[in-house]
Amino acid sequence: MKVLLDKLIPEFSVRLGGATSIDVTKHGIDKGYGIQKLHDVLGIAIKEMIFIGDAVFPGGNDYPAKEEGALSIEVKDPHETKRVIETIIACLEVN
Repeated sequence: MKVLLDKLIPEFSVRLGGATSIDVTKHGIDKGYGIQKLHDVLGIAIKEMIFIGDAVFPGGNDYPAKEEGALSIEVKDPHETKRVIETIIACLEVN
């Protein structure tokens, strides 16, 4: 499907969005771009960010966030995402 979309809409970037979706964006707009924008607009240090995604591997749509320098945690599904976030919050509440 990606090959077909690349030909049909060359003005856009088409990336496989993990196991269940396809991301279609303008070229250069990806998760890394979003991480950089959070840094620029909100002033959050990238090294203080945590990114959670199911495609944090080379070629995955979440990988650009890791490349940008955010701590990245790979999960398998929304339920695991919820557990990871709950664990992070519980650890922060201890301090």
